[in-house]
Amino acid sequence: MRSFLRSLGCLLFVVPLLFAQAGKKAPAKSAPKELAEAPGRWVFGTIGVDRKPDGTAEHTALKGLALRLGEDGKHALAYDTELARVVGGWSGKFVTEMNLMSRGEYPTALGSVYFSTDDDLAGLAVGENATKLARRTGYGHLWAGHYRLANFQPKGDGVLTFAVPGSADRVIEIPRVVDSNEAQVIVRALTTETASGVTVLLGRTKDADRIGVRGPGRREQLDGWEVYRIPAGKQQVEIAYAPVGAARPTGWPEELGPLAFADFSTKKVVTQGELSTKTGEPYVTDRIKLPDDNAWKAPMYVSGVDFFDDGRVAICTFHGDVWIGSGLDAKLEQVTWERFATGLYHPLGLKVVNGTIHVTCRDGLWKLLPGPGGQGSAQTYAVFNSDIQVTKNFHEYVFDLQTDGAGNLYFIKAGPVKKGGRGFDDLCDHHGALFKVNPNGSTMSVVATGFRAPNGIGISPTGQLTSGDNEGTWTPVCRLNWIKQGGFYGVPPLAHRTTEPTDYDRPLCWMPKDVDNSSGGQVWVTSEQWGPWKGRLLHLSYGTCSLYGVLPQEVEFRGQPQMQGGLTRFNVNFDSGAMRARFNPKDGQLYVVGLRGWQTTAVKNGCLQRVRYTGEKVRTPLDLKVAQGRVEVRFGEALDPAVAKDPGSWNIEIWNYLWSAAYGSPELSTKVKPVAAAEVGKDGKPEFSKEQMSQTKHDLLKVTRVELSADGRTAILHLADLAPCMQISLKYNVRSADGTELSGRITNTIHALPAK
Repeated sequence: MRSFLRSLGCLLFVVPLLFAQAGKKAPAKSAPKELAEAPGRWVFGTIGVDRKPDGTAEHTALKGLALRLGEDGKHALAYDTELARVVGGWSGKFVTEMNLMSRGEYPTALGSVYFSTDDDLAGLAVGENATKLARRTGYGHLWAGHYRLANFQPKGDGVLTFAVPGSADRVIEIPRVVDSNEAQVIVRALTTETASGVTVLLGRTKDADRIGVRGPGRREQLDGWEVYRIPAGKQQVEIAYAPVGAARPTGWPEELGPLAFADFSTKKVVTQGELSTKTGEPYVTDRIKLPDDNAWKAPMYVSGVDFFDDGRVAICTFHGDVWIGSGLDAKLEQVTWERFATGLYHPLGLKVVNGTIHVTCRDGLWKLLPGPGGQGSAQTYAVFNSDIQVTKNFHEYVFDLQTDGAGNLYFIKAGPVKKGGRGFDDLCDHHGALFKVNPNGSTMSVVATGFRAPNGIGISPTGQLTSGDNEGTWTPVCRLNWIKQGGFYGVPPLAHRTTEPTDYDRPLCWMPKDVDNSSGGQVWVTSEQWGPWKGRLLHLSYGTCSLYGVLPQEVEFRGQPQMQGGLTRFNVNFDSGAMRARFNPKDGQLYVVGLRGWQTTAVKNGCLQRVRYTGEKVRTPLDLKVAQGRVEVRFGEALDPAVAKDPGSWNIEIWNYLWSAAYGSPELSTKVKPVAAAEVGKDGKPEFSKEQMSQTKHDLLKVTRVELSADGRTAILHLADLAPCMQISLKYNVRSADGTELSGRITNTIHALPAK
């Protein structure tokens, strides 16, 4: 029996994709930029083969995996992981880079292509005598009973396992590059374990004279394609591809010996944190230095965070890395980082589930398994659930990862926004939806729809889901959603209903641009070490690098329970766009991560910061309630009555927005009929003029009287003309009973005014 293994004399060094910051021009298509300065050995992503003159790809894997082959990395092979298909192979340079804001210029092969296969065609068919090669229509997996990727192992040049869900059929593939007939050839070594055999797509008939096969089975043509039919049982077959102009391979050598796993654990990075020097504040931020100076030049645009029970932190980065850090003690004098995984497709969510790291990527949920004893880098990238559909659109990011008490996992997918931000590209069934995956990963279901660009979600200890969303088409300004099963949250083309909705489920609150122009995720305070915010909800702003406390109120709206409320800002700032946050089970403090990729006030590419409760008094607002003719604000400490009861200490304005197909909305008086957007603007979509967008028409409400509660902590503002509105801004300039000056702002939304 031939062995398909070979020895590897050195470790595989893997680096992630680079991306340009917002505003940086994409590389010219006539001179494409390679993957990275120190190229990685593999990368998951949308992968193209056969570059057209305009730089786009002729053949594309929507969920792809590109592998460098050989110790010099001068050959490559690309797979379609959904369809168990080899997209193509080539020699020379690897692939073009994939930028965060690349506008769809996904990685494509740069070298000399040996062969390629057609889009949407399955690469493996169940049965030695399969009568056809299945072809996908639309997006997503083929129907039940077909092969798809089960896991990837980073050893040798890569090991892929394809399986038919619900059956024992397996195909394990190990690619390599060897010398044959005086030419280097790409070899696919297959080990099949099947009940009825398997039919393997070899390639196009025009390439048949350069494709060699050895092993049990027979070679035929099927539907105009070259295939190889492997009998049932455990079989071993090798397929070799020669470059254009070479003869068919016939005598390529066997290679023996074990395959070495890629292992980054010997190249640790030690950093030192920076403690806040602020005094007198109840909450301060400490900086934890990221492993920017690493052996792989891996950029640290951090996109997810969670903790192990022992207090170690796990983070993921947009470029495909997962790192584990230890030493997060009170002083942060020595934080040790290890690179655990790499090459993932835009991971934007991470959760440690029963001690195992799970990540949300654009191509699905992955479970990253370490080696024996839990040591070293990830040795298996296992597909936990890959039912999510993907198109070529750059904007359809898959955000966040949360779990409920029953072990279900949740994540959310953005819509396919066009270049320029207005309107949408071709839609698939999963755009703009919030998903639930069961604890073993076998099923995925839709919770709610109608989201545009929801960069983060949250879940309470009781299972209440929340999300943000960002201004744009059908989204007047950013919104904070209190999710219900089957809800629709504003974008009709992303409702996935037979008839587009003409109304939407209301958010907990809308947010003015100066409060949050690009939302992140949410987190519930579960820690006993975090002061009076225990049990409450926090919201992150990516755009303003801020943290807000949420002040909810349940009311009745249109005969149904409705959550409304507002936000109060914490006196902390983050170095990058705040996206994800978790509480560390060891120290009970909040850790926030973020990145800089699109519009934000961020000053650094990525951050990991600790928001620490110091024990100082929390004097700021902790609760807000509205009723007919009044607003009640409850503070953390008693107020000075003389100042608090002065109506001049308070300023309240209200206004509305217009929900429409236009991008965003002006701020509009509640007393006038809103002006419509132009019928046709860019891309044929309605659009507000610059003059309309710049107008600000607020209604000032008069505070007629202010009362204080018996404990002095709740200010009861009596107002003339208080009415339901999409936005209310409440500014206060008061003093606490101990003489501390308090100035701030609450922004909230009023859907309904209960009786007093």
